[in-house]
Amino acid sequence: MSARGNRVTDAYLAECTGPDGRLRRALADLEVSETKRAAWPRLLPRPVMVDEAEFRAFGRDLVTIYELVTSLPQRCFDADVDRFRVALGIDDRRGALMRRLLGDGAPPLYGRADTYYDGSSFKLLEFNIGSALGGLDMVGTLPRAYLRNPAFAEFAADNGLRYLDMGGDLAEALRAAGKAIGAGEPVVAVLEGPGGMAVYGHQRRAIAELLAEQGIDCRVGEIGDLRFRAGKPHLDGTPVDVILRYYALEEMLAHPDGQALMEPVFRAHEAGTVVVWTPSNMFGNKGTLALLSEFAHDTSRFSDEERAVIDRVLPWSRMLGRPGADPDADLIDECVRRREHLVFKPAGLFGGQGVLIGHEVDDHTWREALTASANTGCLVQEVVRSNLEPMIDPETGARSEWYALWAAFMTPAGLSGGGVRAVPPGGTTVITMVNNPHVRNTCLFTC
Repeated sequence: MSARGNRVTDAYLAECTGPDGRLRRALADLEVSETKRAAWPRLLPRPVMVDEAEFRAFGRDLVTIYELVTSLPQRCFDADVDRFRVALGIDDRRGALMRRLLGDGAPPLYGRADTYYDGSSFKLLEFNIGSALGGLDMVGTLPRAYLRNPAFAEFAADNGLRYLDMGGDLAEALRAAGKAIGAGEPVVAVLEGPGGMAVYGHQRRAIAELLAEQGIDCRVGEIGDLRFRAGKPHLDGTPVDVILRYYALEEMLAHPDGQALMEPVFRAHEAGTVVVWTPSNMFGNKGTLALLSEFAHDTSRFSDEERAVIDRVLPWSRMLGRPGADPDADLIDECVRRREHLVFKPAGLFGGQGVLIGHEVDDHTWREALTASANTGCLVQEVVRSNLEPMIDPETGARSEWYALWAAFMTPAGLSGGGVRAVPPGGTTVITMVNNPHVRNTCLFTC
């Protein structure tokens, strides 16, 4: 981290040492609603500090990356969206559903960039362009809770701490979406897939609470809870203007009634009775960054300034395998030779499922994974060593170093907030809340 970020972090840790350190139990003393407490079961003992100028500069680079990714069909495939789709390994059925709501256009800028800080700069690992974003409910809310603690508030004032509040930016984006269909103050529905509320309901209710704080009437449910009257979706008897989608396309296609549940939503969006904001789209596919990396040095497609951004933030990445294509033996061999420096990510999975870190597995396991995915698609990417964030255990006072994965949240306003997920050393460095019980998360303060 930058010298300023390190200085403020060191000052914070100094206030956590000793049993009477004024910030040692700041987390335990937070005053938050029961809804938010249920949504945040696994928190790090402190927030993370980041140099504001550095983080905002990275946010501007992310806007450029979004613009480049969403222009790939025009720049690299002669505006042929089907060729672009095939290059990403997206089949006809999925491609047709993705284009059902967007046509050949791009979704609004809304997503979460998962990044590592390599000691000198931020590097982009994945850009989740779409609405199903975990962690956004704590971006501004958790910092506000910290600032209600008198000791923390004094520390924040002494060190010039600030935070980015995504709630306001998201509310304005949803209001703008509602205006597109003539809604005044829109009613927003945060929708899960079938059975999703049993697993993720506490997190979705936290998002609704976040939006309610911004004056948005927000309802929460599953896609199957919608009822349609004259083509207009209703939830809990209330007409819905904007859908903030948390049901995934793969999830819906795996469900026996998935397509039937989506069809009236498609029709309502097409008829202009509701806006499905950031629907499932091709640009959130992991392979888009691989294509961007592959074409990065083609001066006929990208300007010097654009190529400089790609070089600055994107590690070497390649797509291995396409459905129905023969295995790329040369690329597999190259990836085997470079195993120690690469990470393997199956194209069709999420939440860290199937991810392998090359230096954490042997040659046989690595080659087997590459070969098995050669006909289904995977992303291979240069490993970026994550930075270590020091933590002090509030109970024991013991100091430990945690591997940190940074999140940068983007809205049409640009960079709108951030957060950190982290895992202690000694196990896998795949950082995901889905299947790693050791992962903890927290908010960011800028300095």
